[in-house]
Amino acid sequence: MQDARWLQLKQSLLDRGWTWRDETLHAPHDTMSFTTSTACPNLPGFRDRMAVAADTTAAFVDCSVEQADLHEDLVSLVAALDDILDN
Repeated sequence: MQDARWLQLKQSLLDRGWTWRDETLHAPHDTMSFTTSTACPNLPGFRDRMAVAADTTAAFVDCSVEQADLHEDLVSLVAALDDILDN
């Protein structure tokens, strides 16, 4: 991805404990990973979809460690996207 915001997002996530392996970003709890293949990503749309997922998983954080980990990873992703999109 060539979008300058992608580079900012990548750095913001790395600062939040995400890792970069094999051209892919991996969440701190390894609950998800992603890369992009588009030069013009729809970061606002991606942020909105991840926010819905974070809101949904919030109801299940007490059910299992895995659900709590997923929720934490989603929240960190949404926060990083918010930081990038607010600038």
